[in-house]
Amino acid sequence: MQEDHEMMEFNEHLTDGEIMRAIRYLDLDLCADKAGENTGTAVGIGITLLTALAGALTYIGVYVRDP
Repeated sequence: MQEDHEMMEFNEHLTDGEIMRAIRYLDLDLCADKAGENTGTAVGIGITLLTALAGALTYIGVYVRDP
């Protein structure tokens, strides 16, 4: 029982940053999931920008260009 009490006292002295580092260290899948989400977001933004560029070039090609 004394060990549990000592562990609780130790946990009271941990900062939020130390707790988050311990969670990231112990749960590597959490970091991998966040990295995958960021990659998906970048791909989505890239596809959106390419679609907008293609639309702008099509508009210029069809309506602005002199026949």
